[in-house]
Amino acid sequence: MTSLPLRRALPSQQRVSARGVSDFIEAVNAADLELHSFMLYRDGAVVAEAFWAPYGAERLHVQHSATKSWVSMAVGLLVDDGALSLDAKVVDFFAADCPASISANLAAMTVRDLLTMRTGHRQGISGGAWRGRSDSWVRLFLNEPVEDPPGHRFIYSSASSFMLSAIVSVVSGQTAFELCDARIFQPMGMGPIEWDLAPGGFNTGGNGLSCRTEDLLKFGVLHLQHGNWEGQQLLSREWVAEATRGHVDDVWMGAFDGKRYLSRDESSDAAVTRREGYGYQWWMTQHGGYYASGVFGQQCIVLPRHNAVIAFTAGLALGERRLHSLLWEHLLPALDVPSEGLADAALAALLAHQQRPVMSGAASSPRQAEFNGTFAMQANEDQVSEVRLDFGPEHCDFYLTDPRGTHCIRAGLSAGIETQTSMTGHYLHHQYQPALTPVVAQARWTEDGVLSMTWQFVETAFCDRVTCRIEHGTLYVERSVNVNAGPLQRPTLTGHPTLALQESP
Repeated sequence: MTSLPLRRALPSQQRVSARGVSDFIEAVNAADLELHSFMLYRDGAVVAEAFWAPYGAERLHVQHSATKSWVSMAVGLLVDDGALSLDAKVVDFFAADCPASISANLAAMTVRDLLTMRTGHRQGISGGAWRGRSDSWVRLFLNEPVEDPPGHRFIYSSASSFMLSAIVSVVSGQTAFELCDARIFQPMGMGPIEWDLAPGGFNTGGNGLSCRTEDLLKFGVLHLQHGNWEGQQLLSREWVAEATRGHVDDVWMGAFDGKRYLSRDESSDAAVTRREGYGYQWWMTQHGGYYASGVFGQQCIVLPRHNAVIAFTAGLALGERRLHSLLWEHLLPALDVPSEGLADAALAALLAHQQRPVMSGAASSPRQAEFNGTFAMQANEDQVSEVRLDFGPEHCDFYLTDPRGTHCIRAGLSAGIETQTSMTGHYLHHQYQPALTPVVAQARWTEDGVLSMTWQFVETAFCDRVTCRIEHGTLYVERSVNVNAGPLQRPTLTGHPTLALQESP
């Protein structure tokens, strides 16, 4: 696939205040909000873009639930073709997977109910709940109790989005990715896009899509332009208008560890946060806009009144709302404000030098020899049997052996080093566990002889912090993560040096 970049222009050329954009970036950094990328499109051109190294323009980034808006587009293509009706019954697509007794509520559920998250279920299913399961996700969905009539109460669920993807495949004979690739991605000159597969060969639908930030931005621009791309009507104006308007106005999100979403009338003592509304797998937002939203801060915000699109990727904690506040405080007022050339230059300099914080500490330690070798680990929840550390002049290789095999991450002692790793981590990474993934790792020594590492999994939201310390001959390994829908910390691993270590010089 040949990637075709969007046009670039200076903020002053597109009626954008460079000072306002600078204020936004500086406010984000001052608030210690972990952005990985940011792009702003206005009036036909990209006017600002920043990538916090080691994240970069050509890197893919997992979009999490922002994927839901992409599967909505796939549904729209089939509706435009007349091949799919939103009033079609879900059970009619999967006769072989239906339970022996189909309830009246399940029988009544339509494609439209899936799109608007009003399926009649009383509890949603998190994106991580089925990840890693090999049995049929379609059958799992159809066996969920549908306790209420569909079409009424909003219950956010990644399982509903998966079913849309499965329906796309049943109707078209293609995966959602294959359909969109031929009719959207290639005509738009998007770069490489990856989309995970679920059992049965269906794309996961509610999550699992990875793309570059510019392609996330392009996705928003296509909708800003009512489905038109350089004179080609790739997606009908009618579908875009329907998909991106509010169909569910009274949407409240319940604080159930970030996993469950409620309608306002549900009785609960959980803290709730109001959302502006929900369309066909798109969230509504202030100022007449709408956005695709993924957990930990993956978003594409379309603002038709301002002819603007904002895209960013991030590693933000669950429930973090300050980024939107800063957008409305600094970035929105920057639109329609003339900018001077000097401000353009200052902004360009600021954007070009963004990076994630580097580790402090020493590149060597008098205690290094104690760590250099193999440690047999005591019985533990993660079934880690062995940890080994090998030091070179500028790096430390950290090996971990568990039931999946032996995994290695090379951490630079003076600068971050990028490698590919199979390191197990699903329990800290929202159940994601790719066979291989890029990681940029650094290592430093503290004054008291503790080895500390950061592992930035640069195609994801996740960054692990790992510390290794030795006390009275026992190695302690602690591992935590910046963001997760579950626990942020794993149980401490403990181990002792093997005979090979004891005999080493």
